[in-house]
Amino acid sequence: MKISLYTISLNGGYYGGEPLPLTDIISAAKDWGYDGIELEAKRPHGNPIDLNADVRQRVRQAAADAGLDISCVSAYNDYSSPIEEHRQNELLMTREQIRLAHDLGCPLVRVFAQWSGVTIRDGAISYDIARYNLDHRYPGQTSLDRWDFVRDSLVEAAEMAADWGVTLVLQNHEPIIHTYRDLLDFIDEVDSPSLKACLDAPLMKRHTEAYYRQALRETGDRQLHTHYGGRFERQPDGSIVPHNPNPLAEGGCDDALFMKASHEEIGFSGHTGYELCSPVLIDHRYAGQDYAIEQVKLAAEYMQNIINELQPAPVTAD
Repeated sequence: MKISLYTISLNGGYYGGEPLPLTDIISAAKDWGYDGIELEAKRPHGNPIDLNADVRQRVRQAAADAGLDISCVSAYNDYSSPIEEHRQNELLMTREQIRLAHDLGCPLVRVFAQWSGVTIRDGAISYDIARYNLDHRYPGQTSLDRWDFVRDSLVEAAEMAADWGVTLVLQNHEPIIHTYRDLLDFIDEVDSPSLKACLDAPLMKRHTEAYYRQALRETGDRQLHTHYGGRFERQPDGSIVPHNPNPLAEGGCDDALFMKASHEEIGFSGHTGYELCSPVLIDHRYAGQDYAIEQVKLAAEYMQNIINELQPAPVTAD
């Protein structure tokens, strides 16, 4: 098992301050405790229209020089629109993100069924307007309509991925996908070796050992990538614990239990990406970039401690 730093964590939208440049993230991530980088495939870090061939080669080389994998390119797509041009535009961007992953030597592109998008006000990301729009923009559209549009788009996207030697991983992210079984239904209906799973514990509906194990057994070797999130704090004894219930789910998410089940049920050996993807507010004011960087460091140590409990330390020669 490996840990990736998802660059969304330092994009400047969730704390008060400037985004940390991608080159700075790559140069620091290893020292912070990460094995790889997960690239947010939009501005400021990874929009394909901003990265020409020369920049892509330099990013790929910088990661290699730092001893980091580029584990995943993460798309922000919405395949659910009843408007044909919208879906075609989404597929065009997906193709460019697949090409970006190929050029970076990255094996995976994370996709959504439906993503709300965000709005930015005074430099800060908000979901409020976009999520209201997601629920109200197409009166009369049924849930089956949305499902069909997403499935058919994923079929096309998977064909593109196959052409470029890249695999898509579909995340169990609301809306449309409500449970891990919805995620697996999409994968089964698309029926392509180029579409696999990104099953995330924080997004699951239940947080019991039995439920985690059942979901992982049913997902099996289709599970290629996963995420964890939230904020962390160091205790007086030096241990690191979640600061509060994970913002991606209503309490209860047990990262250690999920990783243990992943190890035991399916022998998961892929990357777990850390994402700080909710507004970082302290007393209703945005924390600064230094706070975000400190969270990134704590998150790496927190997950590495979990992984170390599952994987024996390598034997060194005398």
